[in-house]
Amino acid sequence: METPGGSPDRAGTPLCVLIVDDDPATRLLCAINLQLEGLRVLEAADGHDGLARARFENPDLVVTDVMMPGLDGFQLAEALNRHERTRRIPVIFLSGETAAADEARAHELGALAYVTKPFDPSALAALVVGVLARSDTA
Repeated sequence: METPGGSPDRAGTPLCVLIVDDDPATRLLCAINLQLEGLRVLEAADGHDGLARARFENPDLVVTDVMMPGLDGFQLAEALNRHERTRRIPVIFLSGETAAADEARAHELGALAYVTKPFDPSALAALVVGVLARSDTA
């Protein structure tokens, strides 16, 4: 089977990424670039919806904004970590916050990366593909 870049998983279906961000333009930008990599993309407009979609869809990776109304990205990661079904899903944070404390908290929660906005969508897609390739071989 191909690995990310061509992106099917071992069963031949595309790997799935859940994008959680309250900004529709950011979700669209991420989705287009990830789909160009052959990934299946799910979207959620807030942390509550993101958590529900993660529990139901069991994506291969979550890209989440930090600052969202209701359940923020940190709370989403904490909730994912509390459940057996979702605790192994890799998380990448995408944030407008550049404070070192926020990045440190993201890594404490198990984040594989902390990407600050504005960001290069193709670089984010390459990061996601790299993470998925490592996860697929683990």
